[in-house]
Amino acid sequence: MKTMSQHLLRRALVLLLLLATGPAFAQFKVIGYVPSWNGEVSSIQFNKLTHINYAFLLPNGDGSFKPIENPAKLQSVVSAAHSNGVKVLISVGGWLDGNPSVFVSIANNGGYTNTFATNLVNFVNQYGLDGVDIDWEHPDANTANSYASLMQELANRLHSRGKLLTTAVAGGSWAGPYIQNSVLNNIDFLNVMAYDDVAPAHSTYSLASQSVSYWRSRGLAASKTVLGVPFYGQPNGVPFSTLLAQGADPNADQFNGVGYNGIPTIKSKTNLAFDQGGGIMIWHLGQDATGNNSLLTAINQVVVSRGGGSNPPPVGNGFSRLLEAEAASLNSGMTLEACSDTGGGQNAGYVDAGDYLVFNSLSFPSSGSYTLEFRVASGTSGGTISADLNAGTIPLGSTTLPGTGGWQNWTTISKTVTLNAGTYNFGIYAQTGGYNLNWIRITKTNARTANTTAKDASAKSLEIYPNPVVDKLHLSSEAGLAGSQYRVLNTYGKPVAQGACEKGIVDVAELPAGIYTLVVTDQDQKTTTHRFVK
Repeated sequence: MKTMSQHLLRRALVLLLLLATGPAFAQFKVIGYVPSWNGEVSSIQFNKLTHINYAFLLPNGDGSFKPIENPAKLQSVVSAAHSNGVKVLISVGGWLDGNPSVFVSIANNGGYTNTFATNLVNFVNQYGLDGVDIDWEHPDANTANSYASLMQELANRLHSRGKLLTTAVAGGSWAGPYIQNSVLNNIDFLNVMAYDDVAPAHSTYSLASQSVSYWRSRGLAASKTVLGVPFYGQPNGVPFSTLLAQGADPNADQFNGVGYNGIPTIKSKTNLAFDQGGGIMIWHLGQDATGNNSLLTAINQVVVSRGGGSNPPPVGNGFSRLLEAEAASLNSGMTLEACSDTGGGQNAGYVDAGDYLVFNSLSFPSSGSYTLEFRVASGTSGGTISADLNAGTIPLGSTTLPGTGGWQNWTTISKTVTLNAGTYNFGIYAQTGGYNLNWIRITKTNARTANTTAKDASAKSLEIYPNPVVDKLHLSSEAGLAGSQYRVLNTYGKPVAQGACEKGIVDVAELPAGIYTLVVTDQDQKTTTHRFVK
């Protein structure tokens, strides 16, 4: 058998630790709805999300609210999310059995609108929330003005307090005319529900593309355009996890007359969201499968591959990107399968001559030498692989891959190439078959961290081992570690561990499996970084 690994590598954002003013660039949003009635907080993959919408707070027609269902769960979500750097919003409304009359009543009465806005602000403060998501399904010709007025009032109240305001809208253009331009200006982002079309089609890539195109044509900024994807099938709203338990293929889109989104479609939609929008939204997390079949994991693989939806300025000359085979924008001919390499996940296998992978929109910050690393395994004598830019118009040469004695016996083969600064589609082409491909890493040769200078002996000589690590990471430096401090960052640049490193040991036993960045600051405030795998 042949296979591949899921490293969850995103360039750690060391600048977040150095700049008190916060991120210097926009973050690609991954928003998951968490219903009060479904799913355990302990099962939420917080490290793959940026926002959570807790559903639903139900309004009354006079601007008051029904008691929130499962308040203990909401408190637990907020606590766990904030400890992972994830924002939490309360989602107000929902389907309401197809009858949005309570919203109409609130919006058409100034007193009720004021009560509603005041109660929302109090609710946000009570639970320590980061904002509000309005789910009015759906404004029509008679209520468009009322909806816009209500959103204006909420924007005034929430934005003045540093809170977010978002809204969920139908994916089809049939609902678009009733969302006025003032709403698009007042919200922080728009969750486009590109699903629940006529079953079993339900939520095709075509619907997603049309929905995003419509809202962008309305003048909605890409950063505010969030594409919604379903973790369930239609008809009957069958959860993705249930479909798999019934025998559905995680890589297909239909099973026994039920249409759903399998892993390839979810990845394609995530790439679409990167190319034309600013995020992806999920209804809902409790319907996801686990392990290699998790749709959220599939989204995260694309997020990691695409660098978080932004091209942050490099730290000094530093540049490194890990391209997971399963996160390719286009896969022609290779088969994805479970991988036993470090990190698990999937690899591309059953590679034949002429097969290829494409990773869209990779930005190289500067011209010069780059190292290409290929993580490969072969149960035969190996083969030959080549790399190129922009569909072969810029060839990067071929590399001979050895036999490794087994389809899951992994080794890394590297070569050096010269690249010009710019943004390209990066391709991998199988000159011959006979091997499995796990990932490709592209690193700027002699890349260094901004705060590290030639005189920084501790940074130059710092070594870490073992890598991968199980529980204790050992540090060694010729200059010694007296007075040095460390921080461990996850793939989103969030500190997950910190302390003094004078003893030369960093305990990582409690960290989940993944890829991390160790940032060491010596007593002269010079820093150096190392990535490690757990």
